[in-house]
Formats: sequence, structure tokens, C-alpha cells
Amino acid sequence: MIPPLFSRKSLAALALLSLAAVSAQAQDVLISDPPQDHTFGKAALNSTFATQYFSVFNRSSAAVQLGTAGVDSALATCAALGCPTIAPADFMIPGGSDGCSNVVLQPGQGCSTLVIFSPKQPGSRLARLVFPVRGATAVTRTVTGTGLAQPTDCVLDWAENSFRSILTSPTSTITAPPFYLRCYANGAICLGADAAVPSLDQASVYIYQPQATPAVQRLGFLSTFAQAAQCP
Repeated sequence: MIPPLFSRKSLAALALLSLAAVSAQAQDVLISDPPQDHTFGKAALNSTFATQYFSVFNRSSAAVQLGTAGVDSALATCAALGCPTIAPADFMIPGGSDGCSNVVLQPGQGCSTLVIFSPKQPGSRLARLVFPVRGATAVTRTVTGTGLAQPTDCVLDWAENSFRSILTSPTSTITAPPFYLRCYANGAICLGADAAVPSLDQASVYIYQPQATPAVQRLGFLSTFAQAAQCP
């Protein structure tokens, strides 16, 4: 019988060393820019001006093969009123601006990929940006931004500043067709406009108070409030 070149213990040790090398490599590939707390900020619905390049850097001593960069929904969020919405379709990687997909990064080398935040609905939006790493764990970053439904959001900001003692603890703007609205005081009051669905009628502002009769009351035209709030 021909003796094995390596004992079982040697093979096990080699496997552990290989695993450690892959883990170290994964830790040495990172998103170096922008900072971890970066946000796209506020952007009007369907606008495309909120952009940011994300840079991946290889600080290991070996070359690294990246896969195709993408945006997915593999995140956890709360389900309460006003919680952020996982919305991968709001974060786009435009063609011709992706310098990281399927590239090989040599030691000390980096690449950059452009991401555009184009919100489809108002409120807090988030998704997961993913840079796959061949043979190792993908490099990821949670990306966030806030969609603005104008002039509704401008009017709601103005109302909150004007009635601070009543409109407390605001949620982010949410969509409940036909309304864009925010709720306050743990849901005791909701304020919004029926502007979420196209209509031939002028949009109006409404207040919802579950303890009042009637619970929903119309306050006036949205355009009137927008003028009072000096919304652009």
C-alpha cells in the first residue's frame, strides 16, 4: 500500500489555514468611502440628483476577484408606523458608471461604483449595496435616503414648526393611497394630502383624529397651504 503524502491531521491543518486565509482576505476588502454613516439625504420623488460613488479597496497581500455589484433587500426593519421601507429599486447603479463589477483588485488597489438614489415613494428608504468577493464573504453597506413628495412634505414641515405642541413625535412621510401623510403623538393625529394618486381635482389637506367625529376632516386646498408655507 502506498502511504498517503499527507496525514489526516496535516490535511485538516491545511484546510484550517485555507479557511483562515479566505477570512483574512474578506476582512481586508472593504468599502473605504464614503463613511459608514453616509446618507443620500432628502430627494424629491423620481429625481436623480442624489448620487454617491462607493469605493472598494483591497488592503490584503493577494489579488481579489469581485463579482457583479448590486442592490438587494436582505435587511431587517421594523414594521411599526413610520418605520423605514426596504426599497432596493430606489437605489440604482447606472450603466457606464460601475468600475467595480467583475474586476480584479491587486493589493493596494481600489475601484469605485456610482449609486443613484431615486425615491419612488416618500419617507425613509433603505437597501443593501453588495459587492461580491469570489471565495469570500461579500462586502456590503446599508444605503439610506429620504423621499420627498412635494409640496406635501413642505407643508407638513411648516405645520410641525407652527404647531410644535400638538404635532409631536412625527413619523416619516408614508403613503396610504390616496394620501401622503405623517402621524403624530403615537398615532393620535395624522395629517396629509390626497396627492398620492393623480386626479383632475385639486389636492386637499386632511386631518385624521380617531377620537373625533368625523374622524377625517378636510382643512383646505394643498395649494393654499403651500402658498402660506412659501413652498417652492
